[in-house]
Amino acid sequence: MKKILTLIMTVAFCLTGAAKTADEVINELEKNAKAQVIRFNKELLAMQMGKTNNDSLEAILKCIDNGCVLIIEDAGKEKSEMFNNTTAELDTAYEPVVTAFDGDDRVKILGHAEGETIKEIVIVVDDGDDCVMVYLTGSIPKDKIGQLVNKNTINFN
Repeated sequence: MKKILTLIMTVAFCLTGAAKTADEVINELEKNAKAQVIRFNKELLAMQMGKTNNDSLEAILKCIDNGCVLIIEDAGKEKSEMFNNTTAELDTAYEPVVTAFDGDDRVKILGHAEGETIKEIVIVVDDGDDCVMVYLTGSIPKDKIGQLVNKNTINFN
């Protein structure tokens, strides 16, 4: 029994040690795919909140401490595959929230929760031409995620 427990602990440790964080994935894509990365903090979000004209979106943005947006425009097949393979490494570090497909468009949302609060959220979008990854940290109530990711914030058209 002790050997089995030791084996399980070793495997769990190896899987956890191999999991990449969103920051590591962003840095890798910024370097290898020449992605554009825009970083922001709570103060920058506060300056932009008044321009949204959307009270529910403003309420959810107040829960975000900082984050970044990674963009690869006109990715092409090679960079798109690199983006998808690299962001797939997040699947072991974060919990899946939702995945949606519409033709060639793919949206995957991952998160890291503590109780009823999501501390980190990663939104990965590949539409066949452009690749985008949004990484947010803060204290977002689980019941407010629908306000952050909906038809008004992600549009397939």
